[in-house]
Amino acid sequence: MNDKDQEKLLHRIRKLMALGSRNNNGHEAARALRLAQVLMQRHNLSEEDITLSAIRETECRQVYTDAVSIPGWLNALATVVCMATGCRCWFGWYCTVTAEGRQRERRSVHFYGLNERPDVALYAFTVLARQLKDATKQHMHSAYRLKRLKLQTKRNRADQFREGWVVGVWIVLEAFAPSDKEADVLRNWLARRCGKNELAEISVREAGPCRGDATARLSGWLAGRRAELSQGLYGKPSGIPALSAGGNDE
Repeated sequence: MNDKDQEKLLHRIRKLMALGSRNNNGHEAARALRLAQVLMQRHNLSEEDITLSAIRETECRQVYTDAVSIPGWLNALATVVCMATGCRCWFGWYCTVTAEGRQRERRSVHFYGLNERPDVALYAFTVLARQLKDATKQHMHSAYRLKRLKLQTKRNRADQFREGWVVGVWIVLEAFAPSDKEADVLRNWLARRCGKNELAEISVREAGPCRGDATARLSGWLAGRRAELSQGLYGKPSGIPALSAGGNDE
């Protein structure tokens, strides 16, 4: 059985199991569960196989940094998205080829969760990361364009602004925590996904202190509160907040 046929089979079994657990008609519910059990036995599938098959994974390559040590604002943004969508994530790498023909490693972030949640997380992270990039550019241009500052000071203030921005974003989102059972499923899926290649602990680089850092962070917080999300292509899943369309900091 190829992967496409396997996915169709798993989808059918999940649908039957859902019908069996939610149908008020006892006869139809029992029939659906019996058919699901027959298909599972015929194809040597366990209940765990069916549960884990509902986990999906998406990859975002619009991260806007290739740093080995993950900036604190990036780690915070990915965490906020996961908390708002009931997903989990990890940071990885992918390779691109430059115009000179050399390979270059680029940062990516992977979201995984039940059903459509990773799609929502991918959408939310992509939109928010783009808004954060634009807001930082606008802030640095308007606040410091005519000021003579050390390059490191500018970088620190930009990072302080970004971290404040993510805190502001969290205020307009709501937490959507998976149940304990779902959390166990996600852990089991990740263990199976990685196999013997365990994920390493990431190194997070927080924004450095500098003169004017509190002002930069406050500016970011105020701008982040104005960030907005639309429902996106997949609509609004149950329990996952969606905000009105498309604003930015301008």
